[in-house]
Amino acid sequence: MRGTKRKRREGVWEVRAYLGRDPVSGKPRQVSKTVYGSAKAADEALRDLIDKQAPRSDGMGASFGQLVDRWLIECERLDLSPTTMRTYRAQIEQTIRPALGKVPLTRLNAKQLDDLYGAMKTAGKTPKTIRNHHAIISAALHQAVRWGWVRTSIAEQAKPPRVSQRRVKAPSVDVVRAVIEAAEERDPRLAALLMLGALTGMRRGELCALRWSDIDLERGDMEVSRSVIVVPGGLSEKSTKTDRSRSVALDEVGVALLIQYRARVNEWASEAGTEIADDAFVFSPHVDGATPFRPDNVTGFFIRVRDGLGLKDVRLHDLRHFTATQLIGAGVDVRTVAGRLGHSDPSLTLRVYSHVIEERDRAAAAILGRVLGPAGQPPPSLEARSKVGST
Repeated sequence: MRGTKRKRREGVWEVRAYLGRDPVSGKPRQVSKTVYGSAKAADEALRDLIDKQAPRSDGMGASFGQLVDRWLIECERLDLSPTTMRTYRAQIEQTIRPALGKVPLTRLNAKQLDDLYGAMKTAGKTPKTIRNHHAIISAALHQAVRWGWVRTSIAEQAKPPRVSQRRVKAPSVDVVRAVIEAAEERDPRLAALLMLGALTGMRRGELCALRWSDIDLERGDMEVSRSVIVVPGGLSEKSTKTDRSRSVALDEVGVALLIQYRARVNEWASEAGTEIADDAFVFSPHVDGATPFRPDNVTGFFIRVRDGLGLKDVRLHDLRHFTATQLIGAGVDVRTVAGRLGHSDPSLTLRVYSHVIEERDRAAAAILGRVLGPAGQPPPSLEARSKVGST
């Protein structure tokens, strides 16, 4: 933590301790104090001011707010996504710090956390939002345990609300085709992006970050290793959500899509008197492909297209659900689907798309029924089975 002193007049000093930047406004956060006396007295007052704002290395006397500040510094050291850091800071400043920031770390208890979660529920926050805040609190307290600031994490005794797994509703083939056709009329560049998204299940930021050098049309595959994110002042590239690169295969339709799209891109560039570099972005608002589309602009475009078709319940992210449900429904194993989507663990795919897997299980039962049932006798209908069950 840094500090400064300023001489206002003879024998009067102003000392300031710098507390970082406000996560919303970006302006410096400082605490100041007026000191009367010599320059040496001002230096001592500044050191005392800084000591009061910064917790000791053993955490003695630290407030929960001071712990959270140190935890955020640790998150930055671990290179968390700027988007993630921005979300953490917003949730901390808007909700967590006002409620718990001044509470001494050693006096924080489960009831205070439960009271916060109850107040959030009363304010209309969803269980998922409340659990996201609980995750931040829990992570900060876990860090405090690792540092030896506290012996146990009180978050383990708190009771945030349970989040029920909602059934994923994927758009139909007809809906996806209608959206892509309507997008083609508005902007063929983004129509191609949406089509590739439906074919591969890639995330929005991954599609925006795709470069021509990532694609091998002869082999029919792509390397997905980056994602475009929005940061203050513009765009930035980072690793994928799971910090892993993956190879995504393309079928004949995908290869044909990119061959035809590249021909159009070359034509647009030629008309503008420029060329497409080998590492140019595949989807770009500029003819030379020098910069990618903004992910939020892609979402805005999708919303305008779907609203024009009267499909207000369909989201851009639903294209990933479309990909997953179509593949699982066609009998592709979950591990392969998880790899294609870029899930870090196939168990996540199992949880999200469990209802599709249940439908596949019913189909599997029907197959065995046909194999082992009486020869030449069809299995009973659902109506017949329901009558038997009611007797």
